[in-house]
Amino acid sequence: MLTLNGVCKTFNAGTINEKRALVNVDLHLEAGDFVTVIGGNGAGKSTLMNMIAGVYPIDAGTITLDGLNISRLSEPARAKYLGRVFQDPMMGTAADMQIIENLAMAKRRGKTRTLAWGVTRSEKDEYAERLRELGLGLEK
Repeated sequence: MLTLNGVCKTFNAGTINEKRALVNVDLHLEAGDFVTVIGGNGAGKSTLMNMIAGVYPIDAGTITLDGLNISRLSEPARAKYLGRVFQDPMMGTAADMQIIENLAMAKRRGKTRTLAWGVTRSEKDEYAERLRELGLGLEK
């Protein structure tokens, strides 16, 4: 599903402030894989995620998603294929909206918008069930 081959990223290349953030990173994830990336400050965790999302261009290597080479796609172009959850809960959500409304917006990403009601009854039931699985009481 997601494959990184030989991905490299250097910030401020050729300067006294040069920082080699990622060096020949290889990663292969299948659908349904669950991965936790751990490391200290400056280890490259956020850089890795931002490279996959297209925030930073890669210096070398390839990023492939479901067989499609997305290495040179812009961040907005990659958004068609990727969803993100940010460390800061205020990023990527509308803080004044309910959880269910944020979920409905996320589900409709990249689709044509209409003047229909924001959340259907079947969606409410679906989201409540998925949230119930987390055991956090969010379905209420």
